[in-house]
Amino acid sequence: MDKREWLRREIGAWRDEGIVTEETAEALMKRYQPTERRFSWGVMIAGGFGALMIGLGVIALFAANWDCFGRPARAAISLAPVVLCGIAALVASAKGWKSMALWEPLGILWCIATAAGTCLVAQTYQVGGSVPGLILFVALLMLPAVWISRSVMAMALWPILAIVWTFAQRDIHPSSFALGFEGLGLMALSLPAYLVFLRREPGKAALVTGQLVTGFVYSLGAAILLLRAWPLDLYHSNASVLIFWGCSAMIAGAAAVFKLPVWPIVATLVASGAAMVTGVDRDSSLYVVSLVLALGVLSYGVRKLKLSYANIGAALLLWLILAKFFASHLDFTVKGLVLILSGAAITVLNVVFIRLRKRRA
Repeated sequence: MDKREWLRREIGAWRDEGIVTEETAEALMKRYQPTERRFSWGVMIAGGFGALMIGLGVIALFAANWDCFGRPARAAISLAPVVLCGIAALVASAKGWKSMALWEPLGILWCIATAAGTCLVAQTYQVGGSVPGLILFVALLMLPAVWISRSVMAMALWPILAIVWTFAQRDIHPSSFALGFEGLGLMALSLPAYLVFLRREPGKAALVTGQLVTGFVYSLGAAILLLRAWPLDLYHSNASVLIFWGCSAMIAGAAAVFKLPVWPIVATLVASGAAMVTGVDRDSSLYVVSLVLALGVLSYGVRKLKLSYANIGAALLLWLILAKFFASHLDFTVKGLVLILSGAAITVLNVVFIRLRKRRA
């Protein structure tokens, strides 16, 4: 529950109990009324889709008449959207506008304009260089737009450029620890924007969306970069599972330090997804650890009455058991009956949980 909403309910209770007068309660209600920070999925989807369509439309419009302009005109046209987005950001900051309905599409449009403008200028003047160099240059130019706008989608998807940049250098550096950690450092450059985004106290929908996307991007991205840096092919080994577990533990630790309520469930999903590999791999020595992880998540969900954790733990436990079970030579009739019983067990678990939560409420 939002703090302001909780306070308004308390004020209403004070008024009903006679602790404060009607006039005092109304004055307090007006003082702590909800601010215009609400952010819905519709705003983000509509704003992002609109910004994407505008950006692609502008690119298509100039691409159709590109040959009619000289080099200076092409460069000016390429940079004009970037400059206009910067001016809009300055005006919005000076006016104190904080609505995500403005900043979300502006951030997306600003990033698209920066990437497109950079590529068009490089193509116009035939600038030499490598593909990794171009990706790194575009990423660094887009970073101010991410920092200033704090757009959820721009802020969350920017670290993907660090992953692309690292993998683009495969021919130059087939495997290098230094390159992997350089990619991690580049990906971490978007963290200041995320911290400012949290301090701005966005609405619940924006906060949940931002934490979900960034949690998966940071955890999976860090694991992929570490796998890229490893000198051996460990994509199907125990070491790869340990790397994903380590990255999920990093996300869980950051959630505890910065009080991010959504990142723990993201860390649980990433760790559980990595643990599923141990059920399929016959030579995995981490199978028992995965079973302990599944039981731990399940027991935590049962103890705290958190249905999401209970379902994740139960699903992982069933997967680990059934993966070994179906690898056996038992009859398919038996296997089918076991599947039916497993599905029924999950259903019963959810029904019992819902009743327990209603009883506690």
